[in-house]
Amino acid sequence: MNPKQQREVEILTRVEAGALDVGVASELLGVSVRQVRRLRVRFRQEGLAVGVHGNCGRPPTNRTAPAVREQILVLAGPGGKYQDLNVCHLQELLAEEEEIVIGRSTLDRLLKQAGLRQAAKRVRRVHRRCRLRRAAEGMLLQMDSSPFAWLEARGPHADLVGAIDDATGKVLFLRLRPSEDQIGYLWLLRSVAQRYGLPMSIYHDRHTILRSPKQPTLEEQLAGQAPMSQIQRVLAELGIESIAAYSPQAKGRIERLWGTLQDRLTKELRLAGISSLEAANAFLPAFIARYNARFAKAPQDPHSAWVPLPDDLDLNYYFALRETRTVRADHCISFAGRLLQLLPAPREPSLVGQRITVHVVPEGDIYLYHGQRPLAHRLCVAPAPAAPQPPQELLPVSQPAAPKRTARQRAWLFGQH
Repeated sequence: MNPKQQREVEILTRVEAGALDVGVASELLGVSVRQVRRLRVRFRQEGLAVGVHGNCGRPPTNRTAPAVREQILVLAGPGGKYQDLNVCHLQELLAEEEEIVIGRSTLDRLLKQAGLRQAAKRVRRVHRRCRLRRAAEGMLLQMDSSPFAWLEARGPHADLVGAIDDATGKVLFLRLRPSEDQIGYLWLLRSVAQRYGLPMSIYHDRHTILRSPKQPTLEEQLAGQAPMSQIQRVLAELGIESIAAYSPQAKGRIERLWGTLQDRLTKELRLAGISSLEAANAFLPAFIARYNARFAKAPQDPHSAWVPLPDDLDLNYYFALRETRTVRADHCISFAGRLLQLLPAPREPSLVGQRITVHVVPEGDIYLYHGQRPLAHRLCVAPAPAAPQPPQELLPVSQPAAPKRTARQRAWLFGQH
């Protein structure tokens, strides 16, 4: 018997000998007086065995079947389908894919007993001041990009561009790009704005894509302007506050998201047999929906802070990369090695010598604007090169005539000097 059972038997022995009152025994054992009397009757009949619970030694009715245990160990063991999944992720996929329902703690204990998982090591952490979540959804977004072997050895190395809502922990956007670039962040901003609306502020790191490192020129200083990156300009024009973090821990919510996705998403992409960025991006919407259903939290304030987009907002004007060009005398501009011809209406003023902006949307399409007025244009296609002429027959080359000599030259040659 264990110490607890020995103590119970000792108390019942003193009650039977009259050294303890039934009321005092009930307080010591933490049971009712009626239960002490029942134990006293059993003690007279069974003796010391009264301290041993009746279910001791019996197999539990809710234990995992041996066949199910073996199936789990095969799936989670070396070379198994789920060999490197963490316990929580493994529990979810066993229920969804294998129809095996098992408790997380039971699964954790089973894997550790079989030596397939190790207890996590304690890491000494730096203590920082806690920052509470924002109250309402849409008040603060955190966006970032994570370079990682998301497709492992099956595909190219890529960057995952994403955004998460600070109030709810809801993943709002994920997209794989060959590298961290402006186009990926334009996809993010436009997709979030179209689906949810405009957020009040965005928290991001100090990458030069998101924050210009240039010093202001004299003209900018006189105009009270600061140099901006393309993404900074988009945020400023849409009225979104841009907050640059001084450390990864400052935007820890999305940094922790990368750690979770590097563990979960890579395995799910592997299980789905995905080996290209296009197929992975098509897989991501369903993954985001399942992730948010599992991990997203309800906000403190049920009233959303999203600002809906106006119906007449020109998305191609705001969510695009911009460059400035001067219109030539033939109403053409040169951009990215191409010649674009402006097509002004008959009564519109001439734009020769005027500065216009070229807007390139994430899909790669080009739009021209004079201020905020869109301009019609077409691509000037260079004429096809002329077909090569067949080689002509070679004509005999005549010998050049001998040069005529002057009288002085003749006299010198023939000794007449």
